[in-house]
This record gives sequence, structure tokens and C-alpha cells, in this order.
Amino acid sequence: MRIECLSDVVRIGTRVLAGAGLLLTANGCLATRSWVGDQLKPITGQQEQLETQMNSLHLERKLVLDSSQGPTFKTGSAALSPNAKREIDAFVGDMEGQTGSSGPAAASDRVFVVAGYTDSVGHEAYNYDLGQRRATSVAGYLVGNKGLDPTQVRVVSYGASKPVADNSTANGRRSNRRVEILVYQEKIATGT
Repeated sequence: MRIECLSDVVRIGTRVLAGAGLLLTANGCLATRSWVGDQLKPITGQQEQLETQMNSLHLERKLVLDSSQGPTFKTGSAALSPNAKREIDAFVGDMEGQTGSSGPAAASDRVFVVAGYTDSVGHEAYNYDLGQRRATSVAGYLVGNKGLDPTQVRVVSYGASKPVADNSTANGRRSNRRVEILVYQEKIATGT
């Protein structure tokens, strides 16, 4: 009888300890969730601010650097070809001609988004990285050679996630290997 009572005490004690452990674990998870939420608040605020800024912009011009006008990048490379540089030079020159001024001041109220894309050959992570390197190469050329303010240039990679053509054909893959320069300008408010 004494052993039976002792056994009941051990069982009850074990359940109490297990319950306390679960309670502490749950509280730890809640505390961790709260901490993570606190850490994300500034980032969420920045995201909302960026979305507000992007909503006040409209697409002014777009240049697609692909192989339709000749090679822009060698396979697996992020180095700009002479052809790609000529296309960028002509694109920026046309923009400067439209505004009637030249140099970086002509683009002072613009945001340049440089997006890199790849075909679907290779691993997803590699394609994302290659798209990023190609977009960064174009952005570097815009800043270093064309005089754009680096704070006005944004770089993004989509890898193979947004094809414009069928990746099962050579021509489709060629079209999907591209970098796009999207030029946004602030919307002019109209008094209506």
C-alpha cells in the first residue's frame, strides 16, 4: 500500500512537471512571437512607406536589354557586352533629350528600377543570383558611366520566375535572359 501511494505521488509529480514545462514552453513561444513582432515593426513601416512612394510614381520609360539587338551577356556571365552599353547609352541619351537638359540633373526626380531575369536552365538559386548580378552590373554602369545618383537606382532579381517566352525553345530562353530598366517619375497632382 505504501508503494502504491508512492507510485501515485510520482505519477502526479511527473504530470505537474510536464504541465509546468508545457506552460513555460508556451509562454516562451508567446514571448518569442511578441519579440519577433516588435523586431518587424520598423521593417513593416518601411515597407508601407515604400509602397506609398511607389504608388505616387508612374512608369515613364522602359528598356529591355535582351539578345534581340545582339548579345548583351555571355552565357552565365554578368559582364555587359559592348552592344548592351550602346543600348543603355542610347536609352539615357534619349531621356536627356526629352527633358531638354543633360547629365544627372535631368534624372533627379526619377527612380530607376533595374530588374534581372534568366531562363529556366539551371538551379533556381543560381538563376536568382545570376539575375541579381546582371541587374547590379547594369545599375553600376548607370551610376558609374552615366552619372545617375545611386540613391535613385534600385536593383531586383526575378531569376527565372517571370518568363516572357516559352523556356522549352532556344528562342524563348534567349528572350527570357534579359535585364529591364524601368524609369519611374513622380505623378503630377492635378487639381480637379
